[in-house]
Amino acid sequence: MKNIFLTFLFALSALALFGCGVTQPVRTLPEGETETLVSFGGPIIPMDGFAIPAPYLNLGVAHGFTSDISFFGNLHLTAALFKDAGLDAGAAATLVQEEGIVPHVTAIGRVYFFWDIIRSNNARIFPMATIVGSYRTGERSLIYFGADNLYQIHKPEYFIAPLAGYQFPLSERTISQIEVKWLAANKDTRHGVFEGVTSVGGNGGAGIFFGVQYQWE
Repeated sequence: MKNIFLTFLFALSALALFGCGVTQPVRTLPEGETETLVSFGGPIIPMDGFAIPAPYLNLGVAHGFTSDISFFGNLHLTAALFKDAGLDAGAAATLVQEEGIVPHVTAIGRVYFFWDIIRSNNARIFPMATIVGSYRTGERSLIYFGADNLYQIHKPEYFIAPLAGYQFPLSERTISQIEVKWLAANKDTRHGVFEGVTSVGGNGGAGIFFGVQYQWE
């Protein structure tokens, strides 16, 4: 139990530092379509000699406002276990349609909010902008790549996280998603609590995220 508790603390600390990234919308939804979103994962962390993705869970919803603009929001359920209110909300917009070697390009703006429920203080806001390029590999599957750009307001600092992922269908209404990120790629993590666990050249750390999207009728 102690190891599990410490793992959760490590996960929350890592996610706070790296931007609490969740799987991406990747592309906007058709106008009027609504989906339930579930994502799980985070920075790869040490636990009893093994390296595992942080057990961080989010539940959300996305809605196609137009064919080129979607809105979305997520509740951070793992944060709630530690009496922290956590949520994020934002919008995705299509910039470029896929054509030949030109990828489909989506711009995503999102704001994270965290608040210590017990002490009723320590509110934190983190705005983030993401650009994602994607290519269809099948009728309902695609590969994508891009980068998160997060800004920490309360203690001004900028974090970038290059990413790549794959979406594929599980059923007629369900899409699954796996995403890898180089979290905080512009930060030296060779020392401190993150000391080289999954850093790349001494910077940042690797993260793995899994997602499921369910289309409502």
